[in-house]
Amino acid sequence: MSATQLPLLGVALAPYLVLVSIDGWMHEASRQVPRVERWLHYSAAALFLGFLVALFRDATGFALALFGAFAALTVWDEIGFHRSLAVRERRVHFAAYVALLLFVGVWGWLERSS
Repeated sequence: MSATQLPLLGVALAPYLVLVSIDGWMHEASRQVPRVERWLHYSAAALFLGFLVALFRDATGFALALFGAFAALTVWDEIGFHRSLAVRERRVHFAAYVALLLFVGVWGWLERSS
């Protein structure tokens, strides 16, 4: 990936980061988050951060492995803890997943073009 592509990748990432921040605030403001769910969130955040570092360092294989682990934890969190969330918060989740897919799509497109 070239240095000229990095700003585009950053712009593609911004909506997801904003939505995840809103979701985190909604979690803390609306309910008591169970300990296991909090650890899932912390673990997923660490995996996503590792994914970003690997992605920006062009370690594609490692980035994909980290993203797979992140996705698995996210699915576990969604199925195990988020079924009973308020509709408003579920909409934020859906928008965040769409933004994440957009980011991954931009990354894939940039990977192919470089």
